[in-house]
Amino acid sequence: MCDRWKFPDSASFYMYHIALLLIIAAEAFIVIYTHPKDRRTDKTNKRDNGTKWLLIINFYACIYLSFFMVGQNGLDSVLNTKLPVVVTYPGIILMLAGIIIRLWAVLTLKRSFTLSVQTSKEQHLITTGIYKKVRNPAYTGSMCSLVGTALGLRGGIALAMVLIFSIICYSARIYVEEKVLRNHFGNEFTEYEKRTYRLIPYVW
Repeated sequence: MCDRWKFPDSASFYMYHIALLLIIAAEAFIVIYTHPKDRRTDKTNKRDNGTKWLLIINFYACIYLSFFMVGQNGLDSVLNTKLPVVVTYPGIILMLAGIIIRLWAVLTLKRSFTLSVQTSKEQHLITTGIYKKVRNPAYTGSMCSLVGTALGLRGGIALAMVLIFSIICYSARIYVEEKVLRNHFGNEFTEYEKRTYRLIPYVW
């Protein structure tokens, strides 16, 4: 993990690392929770196009980059552009908010949430709760946590890279996923798109 001196105080040091462990624990819970109990379930559509692995790689790459950019190496003068100390706590808050949003989204969908893009004949379109305004809140939560991870370490270039990589990867995933849902639910999903936002209410 990170050295204590990279944080403004002991409280932020411990809070940051607890938040990071909670992010990893939440992802482990989601994998277990969404693991199919019955592999014989009739799936009518399963076209992931590799985006599942794209998100997994992005998740670990962003965390690695966040720490690498503040590491003790010869590239510090170029890569280790420090943001002001005041951004540490907002970064931790973003990490925790991301966990809450992602778990809320997953638990709202229950067993309908899958790590791969797939649909089933008995599946229903969920448009209530956190899905009332945002179509992909689980990805919103992930992006918040990843951005918070970089922000908490105050790495300027790391933060920019995490933002760019995440926007590219999640945009690709959402394109594939929403295309499948549009084909599966037809006009119901098209109408849902018109009254909701893709990731961030009133922004995107």
